[in-house]
Amino acid sequence: MRQVYLNQVEMSYPGKELFSGLSWQINRGEKIALIGRNGVGKTTLFQIIKGDLTPVSGQVEKARAVKIGYLPQEAEIISGRTLWVEMLDAFAELLKMQAEIESLEADIASGEASQAMLEKYGHLQERFELQGGFDYEEKIESVLFGLGFDQDSWTKEIACFSGGEKNRIYLAKILLENPDLLLLDEPTNYLDIESTAWLEEYLNTFEGSVIVVSHDRYFLNRVAQKTVDLTPHGLEVYHGNYEFYEKESAERRRLAKKAYEHQAEEVARIKDFIARNIYGQKTKQAQSRRRMLSKMELMDKPAGDASDMKLQIESSGRSWLNILELEDVAKSFGNRQLFSDVSLKLLRDQKVGLIGPNGSGKTTLIRMITGQIEPDRGEIKIGNNVEYTYYDQELNILNPESTIIDMIWEEKPDATAEELRSYLGRFLFSGEDIFRPVKSLSGGEKSRLSLAKIFANPANFLVLDEPTNHLDIASCQMLENALKSFEGAVLVISHDRYFLDNTVEKLFALENGSVNEYLGNFSYYWEIRQKRLQQQAETQTKQKENAETRKQWKQLKDNRRHRKKIEKLEATIEETENLITEIGDKILDPELASDWEQLASLQKQKADLEAELERLYEDYEQLQQ
Repeated sequence: MRQVYLNQVEMSYPGKELFSGLSWQINRGEKIALIGRNGVGKTTLFQIIKGDLTPVSGQVEKARAVKIGYLPQEAEIISGRTLWVEMLDAFAELLKMQAEIESLEADIASGEASQAMLEKYGHLQERFELQGGFDYEEKIESVLFGLGFDQDSWTKEIACFSGGEKNRIYLAKILLENPDLLLLDEPTNYLDIESTAWLEEYLNTFEGSVIVVSHDRYFLNRVAQKTVDLTPHGLEVYHGNYEFYEKESAERRRLAKKAYEHQAEEVARIKDFIARNIYGQKTKQAQSRRRMLSKMELMDKPAGDASDMKLQIESSGRSWLNILELEDVAKSFGNRQLFSDVSLKLLRDQKVGLIGPNGSGKTTLIRMITGQIEPDRGEIKIGNNVEYTYYDQELNILNPESTIIDMIWEEKPDATAEELRSYLGRFLFSGEDIFRPVKSLSGGEKSRLSLAKIFANPANFLVLDEPTNHLDIASCQMLENALKSFEGAVLVISHDRYFLDNTVEKLFALENGSVNEYLGNFSYYWEIRQKRLQQQAETQTKQKENAETRKQWKQLKDNRRHRKKIEKLEATIEETENLITEIGDKILDPELASDWEQLASLQKQKADLEAELERLYEDYEQLQQ
């Protein structure tokens, strides 16, 4: 079923046309990856679909009552409520229904309910159950845990969370609202690796439609069933995930290049024939071919492969062997211990990833290494002849009021305008774009400009904090290739699994307040982690089974003891009953009729035994129960 249809949509801004003649049909249940260069208009297209922007021309048709959830790249939720109460807002209709049900229950309990009220109560109960009224709290818990919010954070006010956490809160609320169509613009930017894996599973079971913009190629491979490439010439649709798109698009480019070259050869041959024969005996043939050439629809030259663009990061020279060494480093904020006794070593030319859950202290550790904050305890040593440069994920080195070229001129004051243009071209800034103010750039363009700024001067140690956030895939590939050929050391924080696989040879994992070292890329680490989790699960299962076995054996022993007690008690009861019978027979013996002392003694023995028998029966009843 069609949910949204874009018909010949055009969108442009003063001096820049994004797209025109764009048509696209989005059907229910589709899982789509929307890809394209930074600045091509992916976010704008989302805003048009959502209804936040009106195109210059064209129509946007939506199915009746279609509910759209949109996560922008920088989504900051503003609220004076706690995290839990904010999540409850996603179930406002259910909560209203619940309040009405409780009010009716009070009326029914008071005995004042009419038949109409009872019928209304029954209908409300049925609707409440069908719409998930009895499990909405479980849904909230599942989403919050999945996106990395522990139970202690649920009662915190929204204002107390960081910008990245507010982005995750926004995402959690959208997921809980359960829209018909999800538009997710870089949803993994503020997620750690575990939360990203959880989101993949969530979206795979989500019944609605999903369109996702992401630079995380592993994420796109696991979520998307269709890939749509937004180019300046329109949309290109590929019926598969990103991996399928890479192969298919390469084949399409090969065929387009071949067709273009074949046509160019044919045009050249025709022009040569015309030039040689226009004034000779074959003038009519030459004129015919000239007319044919004028009617021929000439192909545009296929665009080059963006991933072929080369970026070289210049090294400042060879350092000593030890680039960085940490010994017993610890850091706390208030009563919260981030990590303690952290010791690690980074050698010349090593490329190392730093990973860990959100809030584990990765950025804090990086800022201590770069001298921005001091450790509480321990020592951080930077080696001799080490010159580092630092990429801050907050992009604080950019001045919003400056232009692109001015930002680089600050780093290269002696460079000519032509040299600056050439350098910026490596980061996909060209033409008049270099005079745009920083504040007008997209998130991806700002990230590329920050990279251009920190790489403008040579260094032999790169310290990078989430450098792929907001980048498009072509820019990620460009950065990967540059880091692989860089002659120096790299320490990079990233949750981009594909990027880590292609750039690092070792991982430092911040886990439970300490650093563990893994001699391999991300896939190696993940395999080790999954095996460890499987072993833990198997151990827990075995322990549980052993505990259950011990419990069963104990139960069997207890049962045997219990049966023995019952059997013993039954024998005692039988013996007591026999004694009472014997004494009763003696009392009735005629020979003892005149022996009052003997009769009195026998009566007392019988009474005592009957009392004992009554007590034995009570014990027997308890044992039977």
